[in-house]
Amino acid sequence: SVVSASSEPDTIKMSTNIESNSLSKRRHIIGIESKVIGKKKTLIRLLENGGTVEEEVIDNNNCCITDEDLLRLGDIGLQIHKHYGNARDIEWGLKGGQIFMLQSRPVTNLDNSYTDYEIMHELDSSHPTEFEIYSRAHWGENFPGSSSWICLQWFWANKTNFFRQEILNGTSIDEDYNPFFEVMGIQYNQVMFNLSSGPFNFFAGYPESKQAQSMVLAMFGHQIDDKDVLQLFRRKQMEDKKPSLIGKIRMFSYIIHSLLFGPKNLIKTKEETIEKNRYDLVDILKHKSNSKDIFNTILDNQFFITNTALKNHGPVSMGSGFKNSILKAVLESSTDNNNNVEDDYNLMISSATNVISAEVPKMLSEIAKSIKDKQWFRQLSDEEALQVLTTGSDESSQKFRYFIERHGHRGYRELDPMYKPWKGNPLPCIKTIKTILSGNESQFDSKIEKSVEEVVNGLKTPLTTFKKLLLKQVLLPWTRRGIGYRELSKYFMIWMNNKCREGFWHLAQQMTKEGLIPSVDTFFYLTVTEVEALCNGQRDPLIFSRVRQRRRLYPKMDKYKFEEFIKGPEMKPRNFEDRIIPPVLTSGMVQMTGTPVSNGSIKARVCVSEDITEADNIQPGDILITYSTDIGWSPYFPLLSGIITEIGGTISHGAVIAREYGRLESILPITFGYNHRNRWNDISRGSHCPRIRDPESDSSGGRVSCLQDRRYLSIGH
Repeated sequence: SVVSASSEPDTIKMSTNIESNSLSKRRHIIGIESKVIGKKKTLIRLLENGGTVEEEVIDNNNCCITDEDLLRLGDIGLQIHKHYGNARDIEWGLKGGQIFMLQSRPVTNLDNSYTDYEIMHELDSSHPTEFEIYSRAHWGENFPGSSSWICLQWFWANKTNFFRQEILNGTSIDEDYNPFFEVMGIQYNQVMFNLSSGPFNFFAGYPESKQAQSMVLAMFGHQIDDKDVLQLFRRKQMEDKKPSLIGKIRMFSYIIHSLLFGPKNLIKTKEETIEKNRYDLVDILKHKSNSKDIFNTILDNQFFITNTALKNHGPVSMGSGFKNSILKAVLESSTDNNNNVEDDYNLMISSATNVISAEVPKMLSEIAKSIKDKQWFRQLSDEEALQVLTTGSDESSQKFRYFIERHGHRGYRELDPMYKPWKGNPLPCIKTIKTILSGNESQFDSKIEKSVEEVVNGLKTPLTTFKKLLLKQVLLPWTRRGIGYRELSKYFMIWMNNKCREGFWHLAQQMTKEGLIPSVDTFFYLTVTEVEALCNGQRDPLIFSRVRQRRRLYPKMDKYKFEEFIKGPEMKPRNFEDRIIPPVLTSGMVQMTGTPVSNGSIKARVCVSEDITEADNIQPGDILITYSTDIGWSPYFPLLSGIITEIGGTISHGAVIAREYGRLESILPITFGYNHRNRWNDISRGSHCPRIRDPESDSSGGRVSCLQDRRYLSIGH
């Protein structure tokens, strides 16, 4: 009768002792809060011989159920709510004091969701003021786009790994920790430099300080003229406390120890962990039978993983940077107003050999070169080509398997456990090998290595005999080794991080098996706190409501691009409104400036890629224009003749790999940090021409020019 609207239902509201949002804690009905008696005209009764009959209701002012039965129903409802973890629409039957549950289904129209704004900003770092300044420099390469929720909480929650390392090496003490200031800035799940409140005071004293100038060039790729940023750096210098005598001794001791023992300790740790002990987190987790034990075991191993990964990375990186600074200082001291310093400096650091990250494009070229029937291999699908290389016994198959064994832990977004490395997804490498085969034979050529003597003799900076001898015998070989050790330390750091990634995927599979999450990929839209709650048996329907919204909003957040300096209070990305304003092109050419990190010139096609998902458009010999590159782009380096990125510095991934991989007859001309960063994309999108054009480039200078007909690009003086 209620469904047919011939009678109104009775509405009873009951109160419960809700102490928390967790459904794992027992809840009880406290009492009946209110009753609203509906108007009852008729009721429908079942006949004993079948069918129904309508009867007029005589007592229509009383509730259809007693208070005692109401309390029983409420308590049963709480138990059902706890079991399913969400609001339920339940139909009951009551006869002879016995309660029957006829039907229970989820209520789908309740609005338990958060707003889009809340989801996109739920992991944002706090702002002590309205005028904070962040930057995606450096971190935009290590954490491209938006990172997963599990990644951000794992890396940056509580006392970060950076601060823990400072305590371990003696450069900080517990009292230095400030819970109100975060090491990194986070906006829309994107990791940024917190220039205003972060602890990394690299740039204090800029532009007067030579050391600060070097750090700015290393991180940003160009000198800074932004008035707000310059004012910030000056204020930071004034606020910077002068270190005590003990602090100076600590730092001096740390630098000396880094220079003398950093590389040695790195190699020792790497050999003990990989070769000797063969550390494997998943092997440890396989002995655990449930998600809770697996999660707790990952937590128990977390300190070992992060400490082993980072304890040598800082000293080795600092040592390498210190060596580079000495090398540059020798050049700058030779003569005033030396315009050749940057070119000579790039030439010297590009001469480094045995850089492990540069092996990736070299090995892929070698694999392509060793394939016997190149035409047949190119015609295979990516999956078929992968099957051939993984199961074959010829030279190319052996080289491919060795490549996966040595570099399989690396890949696109290698610090985010949500993304699989090349071992888990080798198809990007297969695509590159096939594309290399479609190019000319020059794609197979390797970099011609120069000796130390050849490099020093080729410098344009006038040097005294003593300085030349110093460079040849001490500084340049020393700096070369430092660059190699720095890349080896990152290689090992990613290897350790991959063990953590494998542990997370193992946990996600177990949680799916136990029915704690609906699918494996759901895991990466959870925070560490939510994972712990689910593993402990807590059922909170709001968790999966948030997961649905995060999954929906993540692609949008991941596409956000920021200006070089992001200023408060809003800190919006430049493409927040999802609209592109076509540029007004005047006669002549549009010009942008930047910083070259290698010398050479090339005429080739341009491929503009927003991110690595568009990398399939790359063809042999292209000049790539993109936001930034990480190791995941390395498979495409054998195809490229040049790279232009929006963010990056002299020590960024693209700069390092291009210098080490570059061939003398086809040097990779790279221009980083160019001004008017979004202008090229605007030109591309506003144009009726395709986004791929035939340009001419020359990186001997830092200028990028797009000619009026938009078909040619020039990089040079």
